[in-house]
Amino acid sequence: MRVALISDIHGNLVALEAVLADLGHEQPDRILCLGDVAATGPQPRETLDRLRALGWPIVMGNADAA
Repeated sequence: MRVALISDIHGNLVALEAVLADLGHEQPDRILCLGDVAATGPQPRETLDRLRALGWPIVMGNADAA
């Protein structure tokens, strides 16, 4: 099983979309998000909405908790 881990997106939707495109080529069996999704970035709401739409498990990171 191939598992992809992503983290520290920090509200950067452009970077997230680039990672998603790359994951589309790699086709992992499972993808998990290890947090720090929205805090301190330019597009926190849009980034969080995009990840929620994907339905992946998301762990709250320390920056998200703060």
